[in-house]
Amino acid sequence: MKTLMAIGGAINRKNPEVLREFVRRTGGSAARIVILPQASALAKTGKDYANLFLSLGVRSAKVLEYRRRQEAGSKAQVQMLREASGIFITGGNQMRLSALFGGTALEKELQDAYQRGCLIGGTSAGAAILSKVMIAYGKDGPTPRERIVQLAPGLGFTDKFVFDMHFRQRDRLGRLIYSVATNPGILGIGVDEDTAAIIEDDVSVWACGSGGITIVDGSQISSSDVAEIEKGGPVAVSVLNLHVLTKDCCYNRETRAALIPEKVLLTE
Repeated sequence: MKTLMAIGGAINRKNPEVLREFVRRTGGSAARIVILPQASALAKTGKDYANLFLSLGVRSAKVLEYRRRQEAGSKAQVQMLREASGIFITGGNQMRLSALFGGTALEKELQDAYQRGCLIGGTSAGAAILSKVMIAYGKDGPTPRERIVQLAPGLGFTDKFVFDMHFRQRDRLGRLIYSVATNPGILGIGVDEDTAAIIEDDVSVWACGSGGITIVDGSQISSSDVAEIEKGGPVAVSVLNLHVLTKDCCYNRETRAALIPEKVLLTE
């Protein structure tokens, strides 16, 4: 099974439920995690995550560190990715990632790892980069507006979804709706902080963590003026389907239906 894990940023380090799920899905105590810290401007980011994963009991947690494009693709780097059961991309600036990885041997190795079943996950910028078309920059706000978002090529593990992070905390519904309105064939997934959207085989979307994920489905849009609005004006869109999912809820991209488990009432 091919799996992506998009985390909305601001992981709770004291109770890292989303990282425990990452570890569980990558082999538990046998997990071999490779961390890509290039999105971050902080030198210690990779080491901090390696220590956090080791504290969760994984077999190994290694940092694949380089900062210049010409340094990508060494034999040691390639071997590290080929031995990984999980690859974790840290937060920061997603454009650093696309600029350093795009078109390199490491990008191909990442694609090969995903195809063989290695779980690819990331937080914040590391989640945005997972899709073929990613949200690179944008403005906050609940109303879709012309130029509210700038889209750019991501690493392309999926062409079915586009991800937005820190979703409810930074009021980013408007830019996700705009992204979907420009291409209604793509599902928008907004991920709250300390929360993950787990994508299995480009079909099933599971929610994990302390917040929610918001799915914006534009497949039934009947009309929109997104192509006509200029100068940052508000965009009108008719017939959007929206789902808000929390822990253990699931959405199926093929049926366009969500499954919300029934809650068991406790009796004395």
